[in-house]
Order: sequence, then structure tokens, then C-alpha cells
Amino acid sequence: MRILTRTGSIWSRAVTTALLTLTLTSTHLAEACERQCQLNVSHAFADKYQLLTSQHFSTLSTKIEQSLFHGVPTTAYSPTEATNAIQHLQEAVIKAQRAWDVSLFRTVFDTIFVDEPKFKGDCNEPHRVDQPILGVNWTMADCHAMDYICGNPPSICHFMPMIKTRIERKLAVQLEIKVGGSSGLIEGVSENGDGSADEADVYANFLGPALSKVLMTHPKLEAYQATMHGNLNQILEIVGNQIVVEAAFLAPGAGPVKNEKWRSEWDLEIKLLLLSFP
Repeated sequence: MRILTRTGSIWSRAVTTALLTLTLTSTHLAEACERQCQLNVSHAFADKYQLLTSQHFSTLSTKIEQSLFHGVPTTAYSPTEATNAIQHLQEAVIKAQRAWDVSLFRTVFDTIFVDEPKFKGDCNEPHRVDQPILGVNWTMADCHAMDYICGNPPSICHFMPMIKTRIERKLAVQLEIKVGGSSGLIEGVSENGDGSADEADVYANFLGPALSKVLMTHPKLEAYQATMHGNLNQILEIVGNQIVVEAAFLAPGAGPVKNEKWRSEWDLEIKLLLLSFP
């Protein structure tokens, strides 16, 4: 009986020692930004870029109000009909913006965690930071120290300037194609590109159908449908060109750059969110 008790006691101490060693070791291994971290961080970036890109849809809405009826004689419509037509197209702009906002999150997520170099993988070789104990956040010192790309929050924090540049390049190209039908930001594609405004998603799926519906309900305007559709295409090209001009600093080959419209306090906000995840 004594032998069994002694053996059991030795075994118990051995297991306890092994578990303690494993626990102590694991607290020093840097863990990755897991699914919840990835989703929350992607949403944080996406929310900011929704604010920045919304101005282009606002410009589109304003120019529709200013130029939709350019070249159409006032005898073909009443002030009320013009107001209703403009409002109908502006509602289509809002729908287009909502569709863009949905796709924006996926773009941000993929840019950080799917596109190469992606922020995934082991963060322990070479050793840079120690994993905080449960309930304790990473620090700005960890952010500074984690100087190679891997999957933990401090690495994403350290490379935020590069991440923002990658996101902004990708979003600028996608938004210009969505609005203007082509991109002057893609290497090898001219500013006028192979596409055109009437092939762009915003026109083909939102503004074009909305204008066609307006023309169907206003017989006097049908004679000017080519003019009005042309006005829409011109408006979309103008907005698309503005995107190119504003994003010229994001041309391929450029390093991390500063977006003057990005607020400096957003960096700290996103970094603190990042460092709150284990």
C-alpha cells in the first residue's frame, strides 16, 4: 500500500511539474491574431475607409444634381419632374455606395490576412516579444519590437503604415473601376483603360437602370435619352479621374506613404484595439 501511495505521489508531482513547465513556457510564446481579432481589426480599418471613400459618392450625387439635364431644353420637363428624376438617381447612388461598403470589408480583410505577404504564421522565430498573461494587453513596446511580418497583433501594429498603403492602393483601383470602368492606377493600363463609364458597375447596375426608369415615366424626355445617358457617363468619368488624381501617390513601386485625409488619431485607435487581443 505504501509503495502504491508513494508511486502515486511521485506521479502526481511529475504531472504537476510538467503542466507548470508547459504553462510557464506557453506564456512566453507569441500567439497569432485569431479569427475574432482578424474580423475586428478588419472592421476597424474598413470603417475608416468607408468614411474616406464616401466623399466620392457624395461628389457623384452633387454632379448629378448639377449636370443631369445639361443640353436638355427646359420645355421637356417641369421643375418638379427634374427634382424627382434627380432624387431617383441620387437614391441609386446611395444603393451603389452601400454595395461598395459591403465589398470594402472583404478587400481590407484579404489585404491583411490573405494577400502576400500576409500577417499569419509563427512569431517566435526569431524571438521578439513575450506573450502577455491572460487579461493583460500587448504594449506599444511590443508593437515597436515585432519587426517582421507574422500573425500576432504586435506585428500588424508595427507594419501599419505598409498595411494602410496596401489597402489604399487596392481600394483606389477597385473604386475607380467601379465608378469609371477602368483604372489609371494599374500598371500597364492607361487612364482611359479598356473599359468605359457605361461598363462600370455603378452605371450598369445602379444609375443606368434608374435613368431608364425615369425616361419611361416621362415621355417628353425620351427624345433626349442619349443626351442624359451621355451626361451620366461624363459625370462618372469625372469622378473616376478625381480618384486617379487623389491616389496618384499610391502608384505601383511607391513605398509606404501618408494619406493626408487619414486622421492621426485613427492610428492610435486601431493600434490599441489590436493590442487588446491576446
